[in-house]
Amino acid sequence: MIPENMPCLLLSSFYVGEKKSVFLKFYNPSDSQVYFWSEYFLQGNANNKHQPYCYVKKEFASEVNRIVDDEKTRYSIQEVKKLDDILDKEIDILKILAPDPLAIGGTDNSFREKVTSWEADIKYHESYMYDMGLIPGAYYKRVGNSLVLHEFSISKGVDKYLNTLFTSNKFQSNFSNNEYDKFLLKWSRLLNQPIPNIKRLALDIEVDSEEGRMPTAREHDRVITAVGISSSDGLKKVYVLKKGSDVQLDSLDQSIEVCETEKEMLLKVFQVIQNYPIILTYNGDDFDLPYLYARSQDPRIDPINATPIEKELVPIVIKRESFIKRGMQADPVTLQTGIHIDLFRTFQNRSVQNYAFSHKYSEYTLNAISEALLEDTKIEFEGSIGDLSIQKLAEYCLKDADLTYRLSSFNDNLLMKLIVIIARISRMSIEDITRFGVNQWIRSMMFFEHRQQNIIIPRRDELLQKGSSSTTAIIKEKKYRGGLVVEPELGIHFNVVVVDFASLYPSIIKVHNLSYETVNCPHDECRKNPINHIEGTTHWICRKKRGMTSILIGTLRDLRVNYYKHLSKDKTLNNEDRQLYSVISQAIKVILNATYGVMGAEIFPLYCLPVAEATAAIGRSTTTKTIRKCNEDNVKVIYGDTDSLFLKNPTDEQLKSISNWAKTELGVDLEIDKRYRYVVFSALKKNYLGVLDDGTVDVKGLTGKKSHTPPFIRKAFYEILNVLRDIYSEKDFTNAKTKIKEIIRSLAEDLENRKIPLAELSFNVMINKSPEKYGVRSQNNNENHTLSLGGKSKDFGNVKGIPQHIKAAKQLVELGQELKAGDIISYVKTRTVDGVKPVSLVSKSEVDNEKYLEAMEATFDQVLSSLNLNFKSIIGKPRQSNLDELFWG
Repeated sequence: MIPENMPCLLLSSFYVGEKKSVFLKFYNPSDSQVYFWSEYFLQGNANNKHQPYCYVKKEFASEVNRIVDDEKTRYSIQEVKKLDDILDKEIDILKILAPDPLAIGGTDNSFREKVTSWEADIKYHESYMYDMGLIPGAYYKRVGNSLVLHEFSISKGVDKYLNTLFTSNKFQSNFSNNEYDKFLLKWSRLLNQPIPNIKRLALDIEVDSEEGRMPTAREHDRVITAVGISSSDGLKKVYVLKKGSDVQLDSLDQSIEVCETEKEMLLKVFQVIQNYPIILTYNGDDFDLPYLYARSQDPRIDPINATPIEKELVPIVIKRESFIKRGMQADPVTLQTGIHIDLFRTFQNRSVQNYAFSHKYSEYTLNAISEALLEDTKIEFEGSIGDLSIQKLAEYCLKDADLTYRLSSFNDNLLMKLIVIIARISRMSIEDITRFGVNQWIRSMMFFEHRQQNIIIPRRDELLQKGSSSTTAIIKEKKYRGGLVVEPELGIHFNVVVVDFASLYPSIIKVHNLSYETVNCPHDECRKNPINHIEGTTHWICRKKRGMTSILIGTLRDLRVNYYKHLSKDKTLNNEDRQLYSVISQAIKVILNATYGVMGAEIFPLYCLPVAEATAAIGRSTTTKTIRKCNEDNVKVIYGDTDSLFLKNPTDEQLKSISNWAKTELGVDLEIDKRYRYVVFSALKKNYLGVLDDGTVDVKGLTGKKSHTPPFIRKAFYEILNVLRDIYSEKDFTNAKTKIKEIIRSLAEDLENRKIPLAELSFNVMINKSPEKYGVRSQNNNENHTLSLGGKSKDFGNVKGIPQHIKAAKQLVELGQELKAGDIISYVKTRTVDGVKPVSLVSKSEVDNEKYLEAMEATFDQVLSSLNLNFKSIIGKPRQSNLDELFWG
């Protein structure tokens, strides 16, 4: 149990069915140990223990009574009062209590399958945390049998920045500021708490390969040959299985420990794992940990006694062992005495990729991410891993483990701090944070607050009754009209400044009080007052109460823009504190940038179309009013897209004037994002290129830089960018266009004459799943290779639409090459039946030149269309139209 009166960091929660109780895992920074707490430990308080439950409204009371009468030992009923925010009133509602979560939901016989229920699909360990007000990433102390939130003191120098926030909310004047200020204070107190350097260990395993087959946890018939370990306390070690009798132990590195049997090796690894509260892996949910667990229970690891390892000695917890047997998509894997973070899943998160790491990586392999963030790579070798000597195998395995650890520690433990801060904001366990998308983070934050304010969480069908779309979508997939796009003024423009509305949609949600309960509220006085109606829609906004989404998102937005940004740059603070505040700012940015997106996504549990439509409509109005102000100040707007405006040749005074106006009149912050030496717009939608003041070439989309693009195209693309970088006046464009034409023409000739090396022609694409997940596996000669599509198996060779890199992977697997999720497949487009071949198997005569010309055109078209050049004309092929010189004279 958690030690008494000792501040410990809450990491995660989980439900133990045998004990019918939620258990909490805490990290104690004082001794770097994980401690548990649960109501299960509290003897004699059975009547007060938390139980799984759901709610049912009174109109379904007869159905409830019928079920409870039939199953009195299973369910009990309480009549309670809850706030219904959609109706804006308190209601009487039935609370259905059950002995275990599956009685509420999860089986065909669960309560929610029989009666229309509220809050029946929330995981029980989450529901428990919400009700108890427990926040992962926060500190708690055990006082007797209770958990008490512990807050470390905050310096006065930091607190001074809050004072301006409490008095600067003009756009909250319709309501009392007490509630808003209370949330500002709560967020800042929570987020400003220190983050310990949590003791952790990264591991990586290597498994003996069999020709033509990838080892899986389901079959676990291949020997684990090495386990590498790298930790925060400096431990770097690799355990390797002895091969033959010629191992010279004296010649091996001290970090290498040779084990006689696989059982001996696993026991030593498990013993080390138990000393660390956090275990890091890369794709460990899918492979490393399930494989370690499966092998530990296989008698073959002990050649002499043929006995597996006792389960109590295995620290790995497989939440659903059946997935090993059935080979299903991997469930999260955890630990008996700690938690497991799979960095592969963490870095796959698009919000982490785009907003936390500014899209520095585009592939999710350990090698690609390490190269982008650490400027380091895996050890390369030729041939099979089974052919490596013990020394080389150990070095390879240890390097992978060390890269995994360093991804968590670089830049002063940036990733670990980011995870803890997001856990605090979202109220979600750290293990869940690292595996689920941002829509789940925001969902958890909202659900927590509903429980804290005793508000019933609405069902989807209730939210759908709030109203339908009243605008016409321009994009087919959308159900409403999105942001405003100002058509570009074609041609070349020098001295262009791009201004961005900082956190535009979060600002709108805050200023205009947008939330599912405040848009189209039930109050007649709000609906009938024209001032409350949203321009361009049939929706109106409530002026009687402040919306939950408006408060949560608004306070986070204000803290980031007006608090943490300043703290992160305050030279009077020490470097460690400034770094913390910078990470907090990044974490909030991740949440804010995703807010509008999830509000308008049907998969989001609190999706309400009128809210998303209102946000977009006000966004368009904000942009339109700002353009009008620019025109009044004689500043020309030459392009605009949602939250950005391109201004031609503005003065600093004009920029300041427009920014001050936006802040005062619209409640949004207008900031300078980029300064272009020149920018060029073409007729192609949302396609432009420009050169920034520092010489950086900025091309919208920039396909040529993507790593899967063949090297010969990518190199030519960079040559073209270098030409564009040397343009300083309109006259320079004539020479630049001549040089660009020559680069492309020369490249096409080399391709036609087959002068380009095969390696330069290769497309390089990562496989996101093990080949067997696509149905690709080496089988007996009398069996077919199959690919599962929509639950049906078809002959691999006859299935249309199979990705080209999977076709190439199939050819490699058939030749016995071992492939796993995260591997890069390098292939060449050919005139063969499959249309592709792995680069190692192709000959130059098989290359499909026409396909490469198409790839060149697709890549260069971004630049050429902006310069009003035509690819086919440059290489001497017929053109579809005669638009060679439109405005370049």
